[in-house]
Amino acid sequence: MTHVRPNLRLYLANRTGVLLTPVVILTIMLGLSLIVAGFIGIATGFPLPEGTVVRMRYNGGALYCVPGFLLSVGVLAMNRNFSMALAFGSTRRNFWLGTSIGFILTSLAVGVGTVLLLGLEILTDHWFINARAFDVVALGSGDPVQAFATMFVLSMLSLYTGAFFGTIYRALGTVWTSVAAVGLGVLALCAGAAFLWKWDVIAPQVVGWEAWFFVALGLVTAALMAAASYGANRSATV
Repeated sequence: MTHVRPNLRLYLANRTGVLLTPVVILTIMLGLSLIVAGFIGIATGFPLPEGTVVRMRYNGGALYCVPGFLLSVGVLAMNRNFSMALAFGSTRRNFWLGTSIGFILTSLAVGVGTVLLLGLEILTDHWFINARAFDVVALGSGDPVQAFATMFVLSMLSLYTGAFFGTIYRALGTVWTSVAAVGLGVLALCAGAAFLWKWDVIAPQVVGWEAWFFVALGLVTAALMAAASYGANRSATV
C-alpha cells in the first residue's frame, strides 16, 4: 500500500475535477430539470399535475449527465499520469491500483452526492412544485440504497471504460484505439441483440430484481473493463 499511495495522490492532485465536478454536473442537471418543470408549471399550474409527475418519474437525466465526463477522467488518468508515475519509480501494477482506488473515491462522491440531492428532493416535497430529478424509476423511486448503488456502478463503469481506451491508446496507438472502439461497439450490439432474443428465457430469472438487475449487469461489465484496462496497462509504453 505504501507504493500505491503516491499514485492515488497523483490521481487526486486535481480534487475539484475528480471529486467535486461530477456532483456539480448532477446539480446542473437538477437545475435544468427544475427549469423545464417550471415552464410546464406555468402552463399547467403548481404543484405539477399527476400526469406530468408520472412522466417526470422516468427522468433519466442523472444517468445521462455524468458518464461522458467520467469517461474523460478515466482516459486522462491513464494517459496524463502514466509517464509521470513511472518516471518517479512506480510500477505499472501500483499505478493501476492507485488510480483504481481514485476511481472508487470518485464513484463514492457521485453516489453520496446523488443520495444527498435525493434526500433534499424528498425533504422539500419534490422542490415544492412536485418536480422530480432523483426520485425517479431509474434510481429506485426514492430508495437511497438503490440510488447510491446505481450511480456508483455507473461511475465505475464509465471510469474503467475510459481507462480501457486510455491504456489501449497508450499501449497500441490511435489505430488500435479506433479498432477497439468499433469492436466494443459491435460486441455491445451483439450482446443487446442476444439479450432481446432470449428475453423470454432471461425474464423469469430476473423477476423481482427490477432495476437491481441492471446494477448487477453494470457491475459485471465494469469488472470486465477493469480487467481489460489492467491487461492493456501491463503492455503500455511510456
